[in-house]
Amino acid sequence: MRIISIANQKGGVAKTTTTINLGASLAAMGRKVLLIDLDPQAHTTLGLSIEPDSLTKTILNVLEPHRSKNKLKLEEVIIEVKLGEEDNLFLAPSNIDFASAEYKLIDQIGREDYLSAAVRECKIPFDYVLIDCPPSLGILTVNALKASSEVIVPMQPHYFALRGIEEFMETAEIVRKNLNHPLKINILITIADLRSNLAQEVIEEIKRYFGDQLFKTVIRKNIALVEASSQGVPALYYNPNCHGAIDYYKLAEEVISFEKEEISTRI
Repeated sequence: MRIISIANQKGGVAKTTTTINLGASLAAMGRKVLLIDLDPQAHTTLGLSIEPDSLTKTILNVLEPHRSKNKLKLEEVIIEVKLGEEDNLFLAPSNIDFASAEYKLIDQIGREDYLSAAVRECKIPFDYVLIDCPPSLGILTVNALKASSEVIVPMQPHYFALRGIEEFMETAEIVRKNLNHPLKINILITIADLRSNLAQEVIEEIKRYFGDQLFKTVIRKNIALVEASSQGVPALYYNPNCHGAIDYYKLAEEVISFEKEEISTRI
């Protein structure tokens, strides 16, 4: 099982869009995928046509303190997402109640490990777990990083975005040192207008800065991605021929290629 956080403390960089569309593409390739909505805004939940306010069980129940009567196991809150013939995509949803999670966790012993423990103890065998993180570097994001072996950091090709990534890298380094938990970090360029000379210049700068940590796939700016989100479906099921669907499918292929590299390394 590969556990990957989609994280960046900056909002509006396509974290949720990446979580949903990468997850759907991996599922379409035959992988069993769990999406965890760790954001109180519940955009991943909404983006899959699930109304957060109607839910009685969410990821909040999984992160409740151990003695809470509301605490549930991860498999008890998981919802199967029906998209097509495949039954490979699942969701641990969120809603606005989740906004209290950081307050509940702040004085708990071992609070950084709550999500990690829940994923490890889950009885459902997933190939991939993708965690949509909130736009902050608080305890929820630290929980996600501690649960993960990999992080995808979406970023737009803007000069100021590089400074924000440096802050995230510092947080990842704190997790690595203080919690003794190494993380493989990969950068994903999103919402890129490849017709813009400025965007092309910034992309070249990002390539020089991050080198092998940068995905080869670039997610192009595409209105169909926005339209698909408003319809509550991944782009692959909204318009499979749009740039957004094609780019995220290529990203899934690249992610799977890492999987193959890891297997060959172990052999």
